Formats: sequence, structure tokens, C-alpha cells
Amino acid sequence: MKQHQNIVPDTDFELEIERDFNASIDTLFDAWTNQEVLKKWMGPQGMSCPDTRCDAKLGGDYCFPMINQAGDVHTVIGTFTEFAPPNSLSFTWGWIQEDGKAGHQMEVFVKFLALAPNKTRMTLLHTNLIDAESKSRHGEGWNSTLLCLNEFL
Repeated sequence: MKQHQNIVPDTDFELEIERDFNASIDTLFDAWTNQEVLKKWMGPQGMSCPDTRCDAKLGGDYCFPMINQAGDVHTVIGTFTEFAPPNSLSFTWGWIQEDGKAGHQMEVFVKFLALAPNKTRMTLLHTNLIDAESKSRHGEGWNSTLLCLNEFL
């Protein structure tokens, strides 16, 4: 049963990325929702995310502290707003600021379409980006992160 909580975007800036993966739809969905699996690939190339926490369910929270090679930590947190295994999920997305609070709230929608038993198309839509610069930075980050996911799979 599909479950979703609506989050209304405040901006017109959004980013859409589509990728085909050599993995079953169940394997790909698990890669996005299994805390232990997320620790192995989440984050752009050159970063690690060993302290990932993920309560993958409608209303569940996650925390992705991404550590770069210099040891700097960049943390994103959010809540699952849709959880419909194995076809789709969505979650809020906010970077932790210096004051310890989440910054500008965005939302990420991830859809999965089985193309064959071991081939799945994933579409990622990141909405409510604050401006064109944020869209560009997130585009670079997501494209690099999806390379990590592909290498993991």
C-alpha cells in the first residue's frame, strides 16, 4: 500500500536524474533503505558515511553524516514522507547548519521501475532547491553518489 505525506515545495528549482542499474528492483530499493547497506555507498566519491542512521518507514528519520578526506563532516537529516516498497520512496532533505539545526528543507523522490529481472531504472527528483547554485551543487553530489551506488551494486 502506497503511503505518502505531502510536502509542498517553496521554490521552482528542482533536479531530476535517471539511471539504469544492473540490479533487481528489490536490491535497489534495499540499497536505499537498509541502514547497513547505506553505510557502504551513501555520499559522493571521496566521502564516507559510516555512522548512517536510517529508520526506513513512513515517518521514520534518517541521518547521513558524510565525512570528506580532510575529516570534515557534512550531515543531512530528514524524514521519510513516502514508503512504497519496492516502487518508490521520498524523504525530506536538510543540511545541518552550524547552530545544529536543519537548514532549508527540500524533498527527494526516488522511483524504481523494473526493466528486467536484474535491471532497474531509478528516477531521482530533488525538489525545493533554494537557487540555481544549490541545484548545481546537489546535481554534482547526486551524480557522484549514484556512481558510488553503481560501484557498490
